[in-house]
Amino acid sequence: MYGKTAVLVIVLAAACGCATGPAPRYYTLDMQPTGSARPACNIEIARLRSSEALARNDIMIKKTATEIEYYAAHRWAADPGELVREKLQTEFGRNPEAEKTIVVSGDLLGFEQADVGGGAEARVKLDLEFRSEDAARNGPPILRKTYEATKAAERKTPEAVVEALSRALEDVAAAIVADAGAL
Repeated sequence: MYGKTAVLVIVLAAACGCATGPAPRYYTLDMQPTGSARPACNIEIARLRSSEALARNDIMIKKTATEIEYYAAHRWAADPGELVREKLQTEFGRNPEAEKTIVVSGDLLGFEQADVGGGAEARVKLDLEFRSEDAARNGPPILRKTYEATKAAERKTPEAVVEALSRALEDVAAAIVADAGAL
């Protein structure tokens, strides 16, 4: 009797082991600065809140205009809002000769793969507020703007989409630098 129970336990344990999916793979953005965003002033990213759909570490796929899903075994290495903040800050760098600092905060509204016509695009959408460094945190912003960027992914894979998201953020960084320089 005990022999049959032990065999049954071993078979069930092996079956449970086979039922698990692949080990998760973790991704981060390309944090190498491109040097294309050269601000005349210093730009500091204070905080970026992620929308509820992006507040998890799973990489989001927008299947249609109304349907989303997430990769099962492909995840962000950190909160997407923190990764975006770090990437933008890397692109801006520091200008030791700058006379002013602009503080930027806002919301990460889009940061996903979008399935399109047999391929994939990387889409980024940020709603940002700009304030001077000495302005009250709750005071009115000197600029509020929504930034969007889309880049085609070379393939419909998480790796290619993450690379395209990095490039899309570089475009957003250049647009932020242009707007901050005009303030």
